[in-house]
Amino acid sequence: MTSLAARLRAMSEGDLAARLRAMSEGDLAFVDAERAWAERARADQVLPVDGWSLTIAQPGRGWGKTMSGSAWVRRCAGIYPGCIIHVVAPTYSDLRGVVFGGASGLLASIPRVLIKEINHSLFEVRFWNGTLIRGFSAEAPDRLRGPQCTFVWGDELAAWPNADETLTNIDMSTRLVYRSHDGRLVQPQRYYTTTPRPLSWLKKMIDRADRVIHGSTYDNKANLAEGFLRDLRQYEGTQIGRQEIHGELLDIGEQAIIKRSWLKLWPAKKPLPWFEFIMVSLDTALTEKTFDKKSYEADPTACTVWGVFLHEKKWCVILLECWHDQIGFPELVMRAKKDMKAIYGRRRDVLFKPLIGSQHEFEQVKRPDLMIIEDKGSGISLRQTLANEGIDSYPYNPGKADKLSRLHAVSHVAASGRVFLIESLVSPGEARDWVQPFLDEVCVYSGPGTTPHDDFVDSFSQAMRYYADRWLNAGVGEVVKDGSVEYLPPPLPEDMPKDFYDQQTENPYS
Repeated sequence: MTSLAARLRAMSEGDLAARLRAMSEGDLAFVDAERAWAERARADQVLPVDGWSLTIAQPGRGWGKTMSGSAWVRRCAGIYPGCIIHVVAPTYSDLRGVVFGGASGLLASIPRVLIKEINHSLFEVRFWNGTLIRGFSAEAPDRLRGPQCTFVWGDELAAWPNADETLTNIDMSTRLVYRSHDGRLVQPQRYYTTTPRPLSWLKKMIDRADRVIHGSTYDNKANLAEGFLRDLRQYEGTQIGRQEIHGELLDIGEQAIIKRSWLKLWPAKKPLPWFEFIMVSLDTALTEKTFDKKSYEADPTACTVWGVFLHEKKWCVILLECWHDQIGFPELVMRAKKDMKAIYGRRRDVLFKPLIGSQHEFEQVKRPDLMIIEDKGSGISLRQTLANEGIDSYPYNPGKADKLSRLHAVSHVAASGRVFLIESLVSPGEARDWVQPFLDEVCVYSGPGTTPHDDFVDSFSQAMRYYADRWLNAGVGEVVKDGSVEYLPPPLPEDMPKDFYDQQTENPYS
């Protein structure tokens, strides 16, 4: 529009009059709507229609997100005749009552003379110049499989029920390059408007966006009710106020139930301690509820391995291994057997590595003592199969407690500083790189939907529950009395040479 205005200003009065007479009624109405919007809109609400692949507006409530999105869609529709635009809302109700029919929605911001046809049942609007606007709901992400477009506006992104699948389908369908009348190619663009929430996937999107628009509710106070603004004051200084009023993306890690700052690091150059006990915690994901009938994929199965040790006269645990993978039941049985045979140690001749592809170096020479498996779904079958081969496991039964309740129940263990991670050799102050997937779930999870998967959450909570029940009977402040623990090397596995310790150039237990 800037270039159009410049061209109009450069014309003589006669040429301008002739140009205006040649414009259709729709062209004139579009130019008039753009002029009116430019006069009343704030600078941060007017979004360019070219040059940005991904733009995210994350202001507070009442800032004018819907109006900004509607105006951007109208501008794209008018400047690029015949283009296709997709509009996505959290639900069909939002699509009908906010995005299309709301006070700041598309039908309110687009002059009726610009609209050639409206199909309310399909949420489609056809412009006078051939542009097509299609509406979709995040409730049905599969509807985005097939249709293609050049422009996308997604409203209230943080409230989408199937955000991961919907965003994937949007990325796959926003693939049409538009060729303008002068031959210039316009690349696809996506514009998302949302009040932020502490979601890991949203943070990653914001980090990779070409442009991020910030704003506060107060930026639009001239158009908001006095009573509404007066009521907002009670939230100032609170986390709700920071998020909902000022559009601040709160620290995801510190919103989680298990804070990253609670987990301690075991120095990289310090030998690992003696392990009184090693437990493998396995969260299986082979039930109807965890199987996606649309993608034909199961949720990942997650495994964590924990060593229990005495530190500063208190029982603590350290993460020795973690993995998650989408595997079938036969492979799961094989992996479980391999996990129980893994030797967590540094040896000349390694009979079994801790896991496939694992290159971790540990000083402890010991195999796991126990495998913990949730006693439901495929976990029951797995326990029975392993028992038939002489491998006993502990049946973890959470009862009716949901994932959130289970994590809350063991949060005191981490808060007391009893959970350790192994420090990275190359990045001091950080955990080993193979720990990051575990941290991305456990130290982010604050309820359903906050992380793409929650399998590590279950593996962690059931391991910490077993640990707390067995070693923390007197509470997290319990101190082990001197002389109550005898430091002796554990017996060697039967398949290790009896002169193993004599073969070492350096005694790993010294």
